[in-house]
Amino acid sequence: MKDNLEELSFQLNNHISAAGVTFDVVPSAEGDTLEVACSDAPDFPMYVTATENQILSVTPLFKQETVKNGEVEKLNMTVLNMGPVVPLSAIGLQGDTYILYGAMAINTAFENIVHELEVQADNTNDVLEALQDFLA
Repeated sequence: MKDNLEELSFQLNNHISAAGVTFDVVPSAEGDTLEVACSDAPDFPMYVTATENQILSVTPLFKQETVKNGEVEKLNMTVLNMGPVVPLSAIGLQGDTYILYGAMAINTAFENIVHELEVQADNTNDVLEALQDFLA
């Protein structure tokens, strides 16, 4: 899997999509994760890793402690209702951090990986905009 991530890192760092989107990719020291900053959402990097079967991408959005007092339950209901309208991504809670995540087959074509990462960056912006009233 490490070789797949190295190749993906190289390809993304040298790619400009049809929409003009670029990526800045930094592999972890261990080589098992890529930190991918997309020009569409540079302040919210995606963390990409691979298993034998899939490529996983996770974008940390915000900590639960940044939610306004008494608004967590309402935020959670809003997030659950948003899920079906956020294409190619899902919203979850990992520990105390709300995340946006997606998964692709390990043999996904490079152009499709680019598209899915672009969509995840766009979804990050859309989700954060939709949830901004819940954040302190």
